[in-house]
Amino acid sequence: MKLKIGELAKRTGLTVRALHHYDKIGLLCPTARADNTYRLYGDDDVLRLYRIQALRRLQLSLEEIRAILDDQSVSMGDIVRQQISLMEKQAREALALRDHLLHLSAHLDGAQLPVVDDWLTALEMTVHSEKYFTAAELAALRRQRASMGTIDTADKSALIHALHELMEKQVSPQDALAQSLSQRWLRCMQDESGGDAAILIKFYQMQSEEKALQLFSGLDQHTLDYMVRALACATLPLYAAYCDVVEMEILRQHSVTDAAAWPALIATLQLECAAGTRTNHPKVQELAKAWQSLSLKKAGNSISLQKKIQQAFAEQPALRMGIDQRLFNYLQSALQNLSSHQTKLAMAR
Repeated sequence: MKLKIGELAKRTGLTVRALHHYDKIGLLCPTARADNTYRLYGDDDVLRLYRIQALRRLQLSLEEIRAILDDQSVSMGDIVRQQISLMEKQAREALALRDHLLHLSAHLDGAQLPVVDDWLTALEMTVHSEKYFTAAELAALRRQRASMGTIDTADKSALIHALHELMEKQVSPQDALAQSLSQRWLRCMQDESGGDAAILIKFYQMQSEEKALQLFSGLDQHTLDYMVRALACATLPLYAAYCDVVEMEILRQHSVTDAAAWPALIATLQLECAAGTRTNHPKVQELAKAWQSLSLKKAGNSISLQKKIQQAFAEQPALRMGIDQRLFNYLQSALQNLSSHQTKLAMAR
C-alpha cells in the first residue's frame, strides 16, 4: 500500500501540515516514490506513524518520540502496553472524579456548602497532584492524615460559610472575628500539613490556580485573599516591640493593601529554591526586588520603618507563614546579593 500525503492525512485524521512538519524534522519521511518521482508513504511509514500517534498519547515530545523509535530495543508491544497503562490510569481518575461530582451534586441539591473531608483528597481527585507536590510530600501528607483520624468536615464547612457571610456583609479583614476565623483555618491547614511551611504555601498556590478544587472546597480566590488580609492584620501586634505608635498606625493602614501578593511571591521563591537556582541569578534577583518593593509599600515608603519590618521578620518566626528555615535563608541571601549590587551601582555613579 502506497499513499499520497493527502490520502494518509485523511485516513489518520492528521493534517497535511502536520505530516509536512514530521517530514521536515525527520520524524516521518515518505520512503516510496511513484514513477513521476512523487513521494509516497509505504507500509513501514504507516506503521511508524501509528507508533508516533501512540506515543503522542503518552504526552511525549516529538524529540522523545524520535529517540524511542530510533531505539531498536523498544518493541511495538512495549508501546501498546504503555498506552494501555495510561488509558487505565485515566479511566481510574475519571471514575474517581465522577464519584466526587455526584457527591458534590448531592450537596448542591441540598443547598449545602461543598466541602470534602480534607484538601488532600480534593487535590487527588481534581488535579494532577504531582504538579504541586513531590512523591515524598504526598506520602508525608497521607501519613499525617492517617495519624489525625476523622476530620471534622462540619467545622471546616462552618468556617468557610462564616467567612462568606462576613464578606457578603463587607466586614473589614481588620475585624476581630475575621481574624479569628482565618487563624482557625490556618491552624487547620497547619495540622493537615504536619506543620510543613513549604507544603502550606503549595496548598495556597494549588488552591489559587485550580478552579475545580475551588468548587470542591468552597474556597475561591476572593475568599483566600480575604483570609490572607485578615491574617496580616492578626500579626500586627508582633511589630509593637519594634515600632512606635505612629509607625504602628502606618502598618495598620498599609498591611492589608498588598497582603494577597505575598503568598504568590513566596511560592515562586520556593520553586527557585527547590530548583537550586543561585540567589544571584537574575530571576531570583527580580523576585528579591519584588520582595523589597512590597515591604517598602507596607512601610508606607518609609525606609526606616522598612528596616524595622525586616528586623521583626528575621526575629519573629510567626511572621514567616509559608516560609521554612531553608527558604528564609535563601531569601536572606537573595536580599543581601541585591543590596550589594545596588550599593555597587550607587558607588559607580
